[in-house]
Amino acid sequence: MESHSFIAKIEGHGNLHLDWDKNKVWLEVDEGERLFEAMVVGRPAKDLPWITSRICGVCPIAHNLAALKALEGAFGVKLSGSSLLLRRLLLAAQILQSHTLHLYFLALPDYLGIDSGINLAKTHPEHFKNALKLKQVSDLLAESVGGRGIHPTATAIGGFKKVPSKNQLIGLKKEVERLLEPAEKTAKLFSSLKYPEVKTDLVFLAQTSSIDYDVYDVKHISSSRGALGKISDYKKLITEEIRAYSTAKFGKYSGKIVTVGALSRLNLSGNLLSGKAKELYKSAGVDFQNPYHNNLAQSVEIYAFIQKVIELLNQLTKEGIDEEKTIVFSEDIKPSRKVRGIGALEAPRGGLYYEIGIDAEGLITDCNIITPTVQNLPSMEESAKAVISQQKNVGKDSVEELLEMLIRAYDPCITCSVH
Repeated sequence: MESHSFIAKIEGHGNLHLDWDKNKVWLEVDEGERLFEAMVVGRPAKDLPWITSRICGVCPIAHNLAALKALEGAFGVKLSGSSLLLRRLLLAAQILQSHTLHLYFLALPDYLGIDSGINLAKTHPEHFKNALKLKQVSDLLAESVGGRGIHPTATAIGGFKKVPSKNQLIGLKKEVERLLEPAEKTAKLFSSLKYPEVKTDLVFLAQTSSIDYDVYDVKHISSSRGALGKISDYKKLITEEIRAYSTAKFGKYSGKIVTVGALSRLNLSGNLLSGKAKELYKSAGVDFQNPYHNNLAQSVEIYAFIQKVIELLNQLTKEGIDEEKTIVFSEDIKPSRKVRGIGALEAPRGGLYYEIGIDAEGLITDCNIITPTVQNLPSMEESAKAVISQQKNVGKDSVEELLEMLIRAYDPCITCSVH
């Protein structure tokens, strides 16, 4: 007997199909393909970050920055020190925005027995208050550095079109420091929840820096099975396949099903956390065999990135922004020969990869994008099978509810998956 259910409270539209007789699960992504990779061909290279950031309204900053990294790689452009700090600050703001939205408004209702995150205002006003604080300040941070809170306007090839003043940075630091308390409460709240029990043999994949819990200035593709790859070899390592029942591709790492995102980053780089973030991580009791704990991992990351933002703001206010090297006035770069560039970073939901080909006139010849959710789709299906096989003593309705909670725990971005 087969059944299917529409999955609510995720970013985008998807249906979960179950064949109870065969113990089979598949996730149907039924949104139309957006074809951004073809859309940019023939356009000036400088248009890439502004077009592809429209792939998603939840993680547009990540797409903007990955596109810029690809262009800078192609053109051989090096960032100034303050440009790099501002980029790291902007990506941290993106992760804070996304994690807060997912945890409080999409995932938490499952554990509190309410229908919607909006209901938090009535049922759990303290949680709602903390969520608003986190979201408001992370939006302010994104706006102050990126030009606006959703699709950035201030970024540029080689730096920024404008930069925040020292007084703005000092003001931001005061606002972000006020987030330490709600961030700690968030980590403790998600540590206190009762997660469904399931054991899976997850293989984790993340871009890493080896020296810091960094998501922008990444150096390697790391696997929990001990493999370390070059980001330049991403296409050899991460392969995509088409399945008849989905408009999204399914990605694997060296032919293996992998998991990306907060749980993977903590597994591979959690030992690089410091201060209170490390304490919260150690006390959280993250179970890396339980995919529902991606929620818990995101709550730890919220504190970790707030701590990191404060460090970056301290450094920027102390050293100052070298505006002469950071502010870029012209992006009309023509390479005079064919060039290629790869840009990679850790988006909120995991590794994001961009590769761009540019001709001698500065026009885009081809574009390849691999998003985090594409890599997570096979893992979602495997984890769903584990839930079904390990929850034999509950009814079908309860299993379906657990499966919807599982998909939400992965925090999929369906619009990114059909880019």
